[in-house]
Amino acid sequence: MTGSRRFLNLTVEHFYMGVLITAVYVAITPWLLGQGYPSLAALLFVEILVLTPLVLIHLLVIARGQGKSASLADVISYREPIGRKSFLLWYVLGLVAIFATYIPLYPVGIFLRGELFAWLPDWYFNPSHGTTDLGMLAKLFLIGIIIDGLIAPTMEEIFFRGYLLPRMEFLGGWAPIINGAFFGLYHFWQPHNLIALVVVGIILSFVVWKTKNVYLGIALHCSINILGALAGYFAVVNGIDIAR
Repeated sequence: MTGSRRFLNLTVEHFYMGVLITAVYVAITPWLLGQGYPSLAALLFVEILVLTPLVLIHLLVIARGQGKSASLADVISYREPIGRKSFLLWYVLGLVAIFATYIPLYPVGIFLRGELFAWLPDWYFNPSHGTTDLGMLAKLFLIGIIIDGLIAPTMEEIFFRGYLLPRMEFLGGWAPIINGAFFGLYHFWQPHNLIALVVVGIILSFVVWKTKNVYLGIALHCSINILGALAGYFAVVNGIDIAR
């Protein structure tokens, strides 16, 4: 297979899940809103019932293509062990880099939401849209610690950094940049936040590419998502507006 054909195939693999996830999200959210649930419920729905099975099915199909005895572990690379001190050092560096870039870029997302994506419905951006029941919303954020904080980021990391990134080694030093950028852009259901997500994706990809350890990506990704879910929970229980 030529390099261009391989790159095209990898591009499709990076984006097709984002298309399907967004399609289901757009289709299911109005119905859930009609049932009295906030849009956050729709996001958790697609993460557990669309993203998770898609990743597992995709990797199982690839594994089966390598032979009947192949397993998921055979298609998830970058699992080289590193010492605890190195793991902790890279974890801290990665976390600092993510927050140092994401926090300044967050207002950019707010600006783009108002300037470029104001035509989208409010539920596309506001996780509380559709309910005034703060108790329900708080419970959903707690559930989000499991789904959005642990399950979804683990699935994304084993797919994007454990499966796809190693297959981009033919791109040399461009591999983590392209992989991370594609990861950010695949979040079609967060169009206003794509710039920040691209930067975070590149950081995650670089850390995993440099250490050849996908567990670092999982640890970092889960950490920032859990913090986000906890921030949402405490905001709700303290009566802080989370629409922004």
